[in-house]
Amino acid sequence: MAENLQMPAISNPDENAGPRILGAVATVTALAFILVIKRFYVRIVMIHNVGWDDALMALTIITSLVGFGFVVAQVYHGAGQHRGELDDATYSRGMKLNFIAQPIYLFAICFVKLSVGASLLRIATTKFYRYLILFIMGFMLFYTIGCFFTIIFQCTDIRVIWDPTVPSICWDTKTLQALSYLNVSLNAATDLLFAVIIPTPMLWKLNVHRRTRITLIGILGLGVFACAAAFVKVGYLINYGRNGDFLWDSRDITIWTATELNIGIIAGSLPCLRPLFRRFLGSTYGKRSLKTMRTERIGMKYMLHAHRHTGEAK
Repeated sequence: MAENLQMPAISNPDENAGPRILGAVATVTALAFILVIKRFYVRIVMIHNVGWDDALMALTIITSLVGFGFVVAQVYHGAGQHRGELDDATYSRGMKLNFIAQPIYLFAICFVKLSVGASLLRIATTKFYRYLILFIMGFMLFYTIGCFFTIIFQCTDIRVIWDPTVPSICWDTKTLQALSYLNVSLNAATDLLFAVIIPTPMLWKLNVHRRTRITLIGILGLGVFACAAAFVKVGYLINYGRNGDFLWDSRDITIWTATELNIGIIAGSLPCLRPLFRRFLGSTYGKRSLKTMRTERIGMKYMLHAHRHTGEAK
């Protein structure tokens, strides 16, 4: 009910997690941004092959940057501080910014999974894998839209989130926590599917050097760390809002939500940087020329094309 949203005057001036929130979110966001820039350098300048996965990743990093902007604004308006340290106007603005940031990160996490799924479609060799990946992508989009509506319709008048004087009836805390756990579980399951369960057998069947297969599987497997970040977040959801000190309680949830998203961006972009790594190693050690790299790229494209047609014939 709405009365559960009243703001008790919990106070401890020695506790201010705002700088920690900014430092953590800025670090992972900056790393993700740098890798996405390098990804587009490879796709546009080096191999001239931009696809839907790149467009979705561009949308993801833009959304991540917007989310970071709201995190900065939240910290300015009290995120990471106790209720008793903030005046009513500042606390209200902080809560409103926190609320707006939730769907931003919700959709950003969906976009990064769609981008990884689109990347897997590039190398899917059979109809089974293509349909499976498309189904998971469609489900994630549908489910994310559903989550968005649960966020904005959790109260009869959503303004009560940042203004407890507004008459409103809200879902109880247990219901909201259950939905949060479901969201985290589905995100983690998708991470495992796209990072390990689907790529491993799919890549193992490609007719490429074994070391190349292992490298690609290992890089995609980094998505498991995004799964781990999601599960870490669960531990902080348990006590969120229990004492009504929302901007303080949300400190680690904000950090781990941003970490989950940006690790997903990093893991989804690293496989695209292999030509860049090869060029760097080739120029450093003299083992590989740019001409050789282009020859390998053409061979890989031909091989994947042949695999797709072979898979369709099955």
